[in-house]
Amino acid sequence: MKPAALRLYKKIFPGCEIRDLRENGVKVHVLDKEFGIDALLEFPSGQWISIQEKYRRNDALKYLQFTQEYKNAAGTEWESDGEWAKLGAQLYFYGWANAAETDFEKWAILNVAKYKLLVESAGGLEKIGTLENNRRHGRASFYAIKMETLEPAFVTDYRKLKTVQR
Repeated sequence: MKPAALRLYKKIFPGCEIRDLRENGVKVHVLDKEFGIDALLEFPSGQWISIQEKYRRNDALKYLQFTQEYKNAAGTEWESDGEWAKLGAQLYFYGWANAAETDFEKWAILNVAKYKLLVESAGGLEKIGTLENNRRHGRASFYAIKMETLEPAFVTDYRKLKTVQR
């Protein structure tokens, strides 16, 4: 889904170059490993914005939930803090693939600072989402949060799939 995300970024942020920090495979970039930053959007002026990404399969669209990873290897001796504890990106792209996995059927971009403040003002992730355990992929735990709950943090409107001014 990376090509579809790159097309969207170029449309939303005209003139930007996208620097993917995951390109080195096993040699993970420190910004990705330590701060949950997958890419940098580099503007023509020289400034940049960091972005975290999550692509979901089309069948997950029925839930219309944002899933925030909380713990890795939950309940095992290797349990460690997940993405929530180290999320340092400025923006978060979250999208659901179409059935053919050639484009996004729905997507949203969140302002991470607004998202974190929204969670804090609510009293924590447990107050706005439901804790779930993923038994199939690495035993990560995550909070499932309804997209409408996160509306104050949107840079884009997930229902209309277009950029909105906030």
